[in-house]
Order: sequence, then C-alpha cells, then structure tokens
Amino acid sequence: MDSKYESILLSKPFTFIVGPHKKQYIIHEATVSRLSKTLDSLLNGGMRESDEHCVCWEDTDEKTFIRFGEWAYTGDYKPEEPEILLDSSQIAYPDDDLPKLIVKAEQTVKSLALFNDESGDNGNQGHCTGRVNATHDYGAATKRSCGRCRTRFTTNCCTACVAVRYSACQSCRKIPEQEKRLAMIEKFNNNSAYESPTTPFTPRKNTESCEDYSGVFLSHAQLYVLADKYDIKELRDLSAHKLWVTLKEFSLYPERMGDIIGLVKYSFANTIAGDKLRTLLTDFCACTVEDLCQGEGFQDLICETPEFACELIKEMSTRLE
Repeated sequence: MDSKYESILLSKPFTFIVGPHKKQYIIHEATVSRLSKTLDSLLNGGMRESDEHCVCWEDTDEKTFIRFGEWAYTGDYKPEEPEILLDSSQIAYPDDDLPKLIVKAEQTVKSLALFNDESGDNGNQGHCTGRVNATHDYGAATKRSCGRCRTRFTTNCCTACVAVRYSACQSCRKIPEQEKRLAMIEKFNNNSAYESPTTPFTPRKNTESCEDYSGVFLSHAQLYVLADKYDIKELRDLSAHKLWVTLKEFSLYPERMGDIIGLVKYSFANTIAGDKLRTLLTDFCACTVEDLCQGEGFQDLICETPEFACELIKEMSTRLE
C-alpha cells in the first residue's frame, strides 16, 4: 500500500467555504497541506483555520476549486469545455418549425503551431551606384515579373539608369518582416519555460469561429492564479503549460478576439509585474498582433491595461532590431 495515500485517507477532513455563495467542500487535510509550505501553515499553523478545520476562500469560484481538488487528489485536472455559440443567422426555421443548422463557409485561419518558416530578401534593387540613390528620381512605371513568385507587378524605373526600383512584388517584399514574426512564433512554440512538469497536455483544437474558448482559457488562468497565491509550484507550472499548448493550437478567428482580450484582462488584473502568466500572454499577443489589432476591443484593452501595452511594445520592438 502506498503510504502517501494511506496518510491522506487517515488525515482529518477539512472544510473549505468557497465562492460568493459560500458552498462547502470537504477535503482531507493531508491532501492540501502537502502541496506547499503556505498551505501547510494555513491548515496546521495554529491559527483559527487550523483550530476550526475550516477555511474560507470566497475569492475562489467553485469551478476553479473543484479543479484544484481534482488535481490535489489525482495530479491532473480537466479544463472547461468550449461553448458553442450560434447566432440567429445560422439557424433557419422551415414550415414545420424544426430548427435546421445552416453551415456558413469558414475562412481559413492558422494556429501558431501551423506556421512554417519562410525566407527571402525584400526585392529592393539598387541603381546607378549599386544602391538606392536619393539624387535620382524614379520615373515611368513598367510591368515586370516578380523575381520570386513570378507574378506580374508594376514598379518604377530610375530616370538616370533605367533600373527598376523593385525586383519583387509587394507581397514578397514583406517577407523580411514576416521572417521576424515567424522567428518570434518559433520561439514561442518551442519555449521550454512552459514544458509540462508531468505528462504533456494535448488540447482540443478549435475548428470553427462559433467555438467560444473564453471559459477554456480562464479555467487555466484562474487555477494558475490560485496556485500562485498559495505557492503551489507544480500546479502553477501545469496550468501555465496547458494554457500555452492551448494557445499554440488556437485558431484566432475574428469572432474569437474577445476570448484572448478577456484572458489578458483577467491575467494582468490578478498577477504582478514579471509574472510568468503575463509573459506568456504578452509573447502570444506579440505573435498575433497583426490579427488582434483588427479585432474589436483590442484598442480598449491597450488603453485600459497600460501594463500590458508597455510589455507588448517591449516585445514588439524585437522585430525592429
């Protein structure tokens, strides 16, 4: 028999009063006290809680506490399931009044895990002295084939040497900027700081814009905040790992920008500067900022959460180096 589990089952029951509704949960004392010195002091430190075998956690919601208890007993927890949102335009009501789902065509959206490396120069072709010379103007436009993708595009010619201004089309000229973004994504995807302390987690992937992941993200973040508060390192690392791999596989549909915005707001409101969760979300937003900037609510997030804005600017500045 495993002595650890025997000691848990032989320990006294401890009551946790959880959430604004003060719901009572019973957990074996040894299950919780062994998790960290902070919790051991809370339960066995001679304070009122240890004397009464009762702790009040009103600032912890019930679902988060259940996940905490699940992890305390089993070493793992299940995140929230995504909510499927269907608007009225997706449901038709025929004559028999039976709802029938209308499937909308979805735009293709890649998760960070699906990005592939690309490379190339910016296609700027020097002229006269072998470089762009400000003393000479570019004049008439001409059609030519892109040196990379072979598509036809319009560019100007130098009035002095007739050299074309660009050898590559506008799309291909953006590749260096894309390379820096891809390097940032690769760094995020391979960041060992978020590796699992136990078994690697395989998240559910979203494939449609109607899949609301707000609850999924917050289930990890809220458990992280609880673990951080009571210095439960293993749970803190596990919840950060699960959130990290979920974000890597998350397809950021325009309709789902709010899922990320809500996650960032909660995380920055409940952590301190330099926190691991803040770094994780700042890095993710830096990788996806082109998409986030087009989404509703992102500008409000920047204005309302200046600490996040500052960290994002610092991270984005690496693309300018």
